[in-house]
Amino acid sequence: MIEGVRITPLRQIPDERGKIMHMLRSDAPGFSGFGEIYFSCVYPNAIKGWHIHKKMVLNYAVPFGNIKFVLYDDRAGSLPRGKSRKFSWGRTTIAW
Repeated sequence: MIEGVRITPLRQIPDERGKIMHMLRSDAPGFSGFGEIYFSCVYPNAIKGWHIHKKMVLNYAVPFGNIKFVLYDDRAGSLPRGKSRKFSWGRTTIAW
């Protein structure tokens, strides 16, 4: 695991009509404040990526479909420096 990465499943409240999924709540352990929300739609077999951040809190929700997410650790002094980690999710939340 890459230090600082936290995986949090979406809380789901199902009933006979469907379900509600909590993406982010201000009382959640990983909540650090509000910045922006945007939605991204990725076409099947397309790749969006290679964003570099020095320090960032990101919350991704995957309410429909699946996502393959790759993290690469380039932090000086980090034990897994130069390593990558692949994750695949469907209908979940990831935060770090």
